[in-house]
Amino acid sequence: MQPPRKALAFLRWFCREDYLEEIEGDLVELFENRHTNLSPSQANRKFTWDVIRSFRLRNIKKIDLSHLVHPIMFQHYVKLGGRQLLRNKAFSGINIFGLSMGIACCLTLLIFVGYESSFDNFHPYAERSYRVVQHTQYPDQTLYWNTTAYPLAEALREDIPELDLVTQAAGPFQRFFTLEKEGMDDYKFESKYVLFVDRFYSEAFDLTWIAGDRKSAFQHPNSIVLTESIAQKCFGQQVPSQSILGKTIMLAGKDPMQVTGIIKDVPGNSNLRYEMLVPYEFFKQNNPYPASNWSGNYQGTTFVVVSDQHRPEEIESSISVWKKKYLTKEDDSRISYKLQPLAEIHTESLYGSSPGSYTMPGNMLQTAKYVGIFILLIAIGNFVNLVTAKSVIRAKEVGIRKTIGSTGFDLFKQFALENSLLVAISVLLALAFSVFLIGEANSAFSIINLQLTFHWTDVGTIAFLGGITSLLGTAYPAIVLSSFKPLQIIKNDLPTSGTRGFSVRKAVTVFQFAIVQLFIIATIIAAVQMDWFRHKSLGFTTDAVVMLPVPQSDKIETFKNLLTNNPEINDVAIGSGPPMAVNGFQLGTRFRTSDMPDTDGFEAEMKIGDRNYLDFYGLELISGRNFTGNKMEFDEFIVNERLLKSLGWTPEDAVGRKLTINEGEATVIGVVKDFHNNSLQHDISPCIILNWSYFQDQAFVKISNINPQVLESLEQSWKTSFTKSVYKYEFVDDSIAREYFVETLSFKGFTLFSIIAVIIGSLGLIGLMTFITTQRTKEVGIRKVLGATVAELVLFFSKEFTVLIGIAFLLALPFAYFLMQYWLEDFAYRIEMSWWMFLVGGILTLIIAGLSSGIQATKAALANPIKSIKTE
Repeated sequence: MQPPRKALAFLRWFCREDYLEEIEGDLVELFENRHTNLSPSQANRKFTWDVIRSFRLRNIKKIDLSHLVHPIMFQHYVKLGGRQLLRNKAFSGINIFGLSMGIACCLTLLIFVGYESSFDNFHPYAERSYRVVQHTQYPDQTLYWNTTAYPLAEALREDIPELDLVTQAAGPFQRFFTLEKEGMDDYKFESKYVLFVDRFYSEAFDLTWIAGDRKSAFQHPNSIVLTESIAQKCFGQQVPSQSILGKTIMLAGKDPMQVTGIIKDVPGNSNLRYEMLVPYEFFKQNNPYPASNWSGNYQGTTFVVVSDQHRPEEIESSISVWKKKYLTKEDDSRISYKLQPLAEIHTESLYGSSPGSYTMPGNMLQTAKYVGIFILLIAIGNFVNLVTAKSVIRAKEVGIRKTIGSTGFDLFKQFALENSLLVAISVLLALAFSVFLIGEANSAFSIINLQLTFHWTDVGTIAFLGGITSLLGTAYPAIVLSSFKPLQIIKNDLPTSGTRGFSVRKAVTVFQFAIVQLFIIATIIAAVQMDWFRHKSLGFTTDAVVMLPVPQSDKIETFKNLLTNNPEINDVAIGSGPPMAVNGFQLGTRFRTSDMPDTDGFEAEMKIGDRNYLDFYGLELISGRNFTGNKMEFDEFIVNERLLKSLGWTPEDAVGRKLTINEGEATVIGVVKDFHNNSLQHDISPCIILNWSYFQDQAFVKISNINPQVLESLEQSWKTSFTKSVYKYEFVDDSIAREYFVETLSFKGFTLFSIIAVIIGSLGLIGLMTFITTQRTKEVGIRKVLGATVAELVLFFSKEFTVLIGIAFLLALPFAYFLMQYWLEDFAYRIEMSWWMFLVGGILTLIIAGLSSGIQATKAALANPIKSIKTE
């Protein structure tokens, strides 16, 4: 009885020659002994298992790889590859450019995704750190807050021992500072990122101290810790950090703050934005009401670090029972606290962005990653198409080399090395493209402090991408080239469209253009949505409206009088903000009628505006009247239509009725037509406009001409009125446009990568048409001799790609529809996708493909038919 042949052959293949005779003899002897006691199948299985067990490092033959590519032959192949590259400069340039752009785009997107996914992961307790968020349940809705009541942190610290650390922050807030300098006027500056933190903050989060002591920096309420950039801005770059300690900076012109520390700037990939850190005790002393109020959220954030022995679910369960100790019965029934992992703060849009920061939805990051992979696959497909198209031209070379003795493997090695040379050059060029793209992205999105950087670790990523590209992009073309038979070449009988190789090429082209059409359709739909955003009526006017801060309420009339005397100023209004909430600022309240219980009511936005506010913005009054004068205490409301729907009132019925809000009771004197008080991603919400002396923080100025002279005169009037503050302004239109940052980023991404996909895909189509026209050179000549015109020949060739584009369109259609339907779901106000958007995408792709392939088809059609017929 013989042992299994395959197992025996495997043993003889891997086993060392000096061990083989002994090992094989022992295994065969064991097999024969077992065969007398076991069934043949059992003996065979045990013999196979013995062979597998013998596959050990000491028994394996030494592998000699020198025969694969000898150094001399390697140099020879490199020379041949270099000559091919220089001989076909246009072909090589197109191939290298397309592949390098694909790799660069993929790498840049992966760097972007990695950066946005890395927010706050550098903190010492990042894996155990959580932000406390609040769910507030009302009869009509659930509100999700990323801020919590200020007393929460201290209560958690005292009562929940399962928490290793509890810290809190207030802000960041915008504050005005002055700094005395010898022999000079006081230096004035303003910071939007002043964060008030307790003494545990520096323990929970990573602060890199340049000067000062972490343990003592926040002990005194009037201390202040500066970031490195702010310290240099205030005291100069040449001043040593240690010498800045003890210096005094005046907060709001009245509170002396002593510098107790200098720390490194907060990294760009952090949701915890600050330029200055001030002890929370200072905030608590100056804001006693919000600091002790359990019912309101006033831009305070609580963070906890959970001990290793406990799960966050256990902490949430404990808090749900514990909170009734501090909350009123009504608040306890509707408020619940949850722990949100620090790593999810940046990518979870449910709770909105952190104060002073922004969110980047996780689904958008996933989409960006897939886009990068698809772009790379298009580039690889393009590379394969171009190289295999060129392979037909080198068929005669293959035939001659095979005739004189080259094996298929020798040819495979040569062509694989030649193609790898193209990949290597593409990778080096992709590095340069990546650095450029990263710089452009940082500049384009400086508004969010984007800080993408190219690290040496990314070299490993690009090397990996290059290796994958080399593997996928060189193996198939090398196999095609090395598989040509000499007899086929002599007879000019190379594989045609009916072969498997050409089917693979067609499949690659269909895949490329399916992705191209997906990008083009997505860009068209995103463009229509963004255009609809730009042109949709908001229910108020914003043309040439400049928004300025009002730091001193007692100087408002002085400022308005100066503006009234300026002929270039058309109108002025004062309020808490423009009709649409911008820059993350929105005042909230709850409203109810006097006969409703205190626990009932509805959420509303509270907006402050003077008697000119409605006319200034063109808000349409559909019932009642406007404010008649400015008052210290409010006693009148103007409401929008959406608020009336909550109460079941008509505009006529509402006028004269009483409403109660958190801040007090007043009479409804007017109803305005609904306007978009939220950005267009969100629905219109109930809104109450008050003419009140509080929160009149913004001045709105309508100018006749936007030019430097008018803006300069506006600045002069402001500085004359508010002498102790820093001047700044912005156009309301620009503030509204920033509300669509993420959507604009998506649209720009769709557009940019559509262009890149079209370019790379078109290059791939040129490669396919090169292959087709080369294959049918003699056929073209015969057709021309028989009377075919150039137009007929171009049309004949166009059928080759028209069918492929049609198939690609059908494949792309459902994916594009579901992708964009998913994207549009985030908007409360959105367009309806129409058939023409998809059809235009298909037609555009067809036109682009026609232009790309028409060059090659026309070139073949214009060739001399006699030369074409003589082609071998």
